[in-house]
This record gives sequence, C-alpha cells and structure tokens, in this order.
Amino acid sequence: MMDAEEIRSLCRRIRARNRATGVPDGSPDVDDAMVTLIEQEVQAYRSTYYTGRVPQLPPEPLAELLPLMGWLIYEASLDRLWEVATSFPTLADERRREESETAAALIVRLAGAQRGLVWPEFAGRALGAIRAYALVESKRDTEDGFDNAWVLHNEADEKYLSYLDTLGDDPSRTRFALLLDEVFLQLALAETGTACRTAERVIGRWTEDFATGDPQRDRQESEDWTQKLVPRLLEGIETGERALETAGRIKAEHKFAARVDADRMTLATAFRNPAIMTCRAILLAYSMFPEMERLRREPPAGHAGWDDLRANLLGRFDAAYRRLTDPVEKADGSPWPLNADHERSIVQICVHLALVVPRHRLVRAFEVDDTLTLEVIDDDAVEAMSAWLAAPGENGKQRGDGNLIASSSKPDFNDSVEACRTDSGAAANYREWRCRWPSLDRYADEPGRPESMRKMLGC
Repeated sequence: MMDAEEIRSLCRRIRARNRATGVPDGSPDVDDAMVTLIEQEVQAYRSTYYTGRVPQLPPEPLAELLPLMGWLIYEASLDRLWEVATSFPTLADERRREESETAAALIVRLAGAQRGLVWPEFAGRALGAIRAYALVESKRDTEDGFDNAWVLHNEADEKYLSYLDTLGDDPSRTRFALLLDEVFLQLALAETGTACRTAERVIGRWTEDFATGDPQRDRQESEDWTQKLVPRLLEGIETGERALETAGRIKAEHKFAARVDADRMTLATAFRNPAIMTCRAILLAYSMFPEMERLRREPPAGHAGWDDLRANLLGRFDAAYRRLTDPVEKADGSPWPLNADHERSIVQICVHLALVVPRHRLVRAFEVDDTLTLEVIDDDAVEAMSAWLAAPGENGKQRGDGNLIASSSKPDFNDSVEACRTDSGAAANYREWRCRWPSLDRYADEPGRPESMRKMLGC
C-alpha cells in the first residue's frame, strides 16, 4: 500500500495539473494505470483491515490514509472530468469523442472505487467521484443521461447524509465532518447545475433536437417536459440554498481556507458559484410558472397558489444574489474581485430577471464596469445589458450570449415568458427583444439557426 506521503504527493501534483494552463513537468497522468492503482489500494484496505469483528473507527494506518485516499479519488475524477466534452457520444470529431469516452470510463471506475471504500465516512472527498459521474451522464445530453445524472446526485446526497450521521457529534471527528461539508458544496453545485443544464438543453435545442414536426406530438412532448423540468428546478433551488447555508456555517465555525490541501478545500469565494446556479434555477422555474398554470398543475405544498410561489422565489432570488455580490477578501485582506465569467453571469441573470419581472430593484447595486451599473432592472437596463453582452471583450470577441433567455426555441416556453409580464414596456414583448438581439442566441453561429429563429419569433 502507498504511504501517506505518497498519496499526498500524488494529490498535490494532480491538483497542480488541474490548475495549470499547461501540464507541469512531472505531473502524473490520471490514466488506466493510476486508476488501477487506486482500485488496488481500496481493495487492499478492505482485505487487510475489514475482516472479522469490524471496529467502529478505522485502525491505523487507515485513520491517516482514508482521508488522503478520498482526496486522491476526488482530484483524479475532477482531472478527467475536464476531458469529457458536451454531447460527447455524438461528436463528429472522432478523436475528441474517443478521448471523452476514455475519460468517462475512468470516472465510472473511480466512482466504483468510492463505493468500495471501507469506513467511507472518513474519506468524504471521494464522493466527488460520484459527482463527476453524474456530470458525465448529464453531458451526454440525452433524456436517459439526465435521468441517470439525477439518480447519481441522489446517491451522493444520501451518502453525504448517512456519513454525517455515522460520524455523529464526537469532537474528535469534527475534521471528518468538515471534509464532508466541504465536498457537499461541490455535490450541491453539480446537482443544481444539472437541473439548469437539463432545462437549458431542452428549451434551447427544442427545434433541432426534440421537435418531431408533428404538431400534436410536439405539443404533448413540450407539456410533458415542462412538468418534468419545473419540479427538478425547484429541487435544484433547495439544494443550491443548502449549499449556501453550508458555506455560511463553514465560514462561521471554521473560516475559509487560504488554499486547497489535505485538510481544507473551501475558499473565500465559496458562495459565488452556488449563488449563480441558484439564481439561474429560480429564474428558469419562474419563467415556466404561467405554463404550469395553463396545464392546471398545483404549486408545491405550502403555497397558496402560483402567485404566492412567485413572491417566495423572488425573495429567495434576492438572498442568493446578495451572497453572489458580497465582498470577498483574500488571505492578505485585499479584495478578491469577481472574475470575468462571474461578471458575465450576473449580467445574464439580470437580463433574464428584467424580462420576467419588470422594474425589479436589486438588493445591492452592482457596478459591472465603468459603462454599466445595475440597480433597478427596467427596460432601459435590458437594452444596456444586451449591448454590454453583444460588445467585444478584451479578446476582441463578443463578451457573451444571453444564456437561455436569448436562446429558447421552445414555443411554450416563449409564451410563458411573455405571460410573466402584464405591463407594456419595451421589454415586455419578449419576441421583439429577441429579434433586436439575435447575436445573444448562444447557438447563433450554427448553420440555419438565425433563419429558423427569425421565422419562429416572427421577426
């Protein structure tokens, strides 16, 4: 078996590989040989120490090795996840497709290694392999893939809760519970992300990948998808909020870490990604409420009606947005600004918000740059944000698309968005806004897409 320093060294080197723009000299490949080594180590733990009368606590040296093996499984699965391309089973690029299939197969094996661990509650980070497996299934971009991803997310969540319960509240096990809470932030982010990704894929690619051309069948399929997507988005919202709550507890009880190492992995920016995904999930669900009403579906228990749930979600949006824009400091006390991707996400979120909730006042004004400050999200703000996204960035390319709100090709979703607003402002006509900003469609560069969207929107 590897000793503690060997495992720790592997983790550090894989993490350096993950974080680097290139692959540093001496970085290990997470390949068949490494995954085989991990599988053999996990099996050795079981055959050597998990025999006869099993104690509640792992014996030495497993007490030291298990958390490190959990870290290794986490880092190895994350390293391979970057290699799995979107819609990888149908990629025309044979080399890229094979690379993705190879990486996906290794992640499946790493998830199997997690399932084979003895005393798994002491190797909490290994749950990251189940998360990576779920994201692989999501990246298949098929209905079965999305369903499989949810099964895996549920598996990871159930294990997280079971492991916490097994650890109990003994002070000597606090650090293992902290490891579990920290990896839960990643599990929750992935689960909320899958809810958003599924909705965005179905709604954004409806014309190309889901519509059959048979009006009656397409209407039934569209209604079925809406009734499937909304509950999963609502579940994703709750999971995202659990992540934000957990990050808040970690900050209060342990403070955030300065760097990822064997003991800690939650940095001061921990609120940002879960807050972005929670806001996205809220807006996607909110946008489909009029269609759910049309289908005579009842809102979740505890809400008097869809209007009550709307008001509830707006309050929860404000809470997540506040977390997203909270000031963050580095270890030396200097500001830790939002990166370009997060700034773009905020603008995309606010465009969506403005199109479904007119004149909403943000709980905190946000200065994107010296050309754009967001506070009251009205029709003028919609045009300013649209122009900001469509403008060239530092690399000379368009800053970004408008995310799903600028890319929907599902007619029922478009009708539902317009039904969210009852005023007659310039942005109230969602289709006209889409016609003014065709470049914000994330699929605008695909052959035939601009023409089909102009026809669908009546431009």
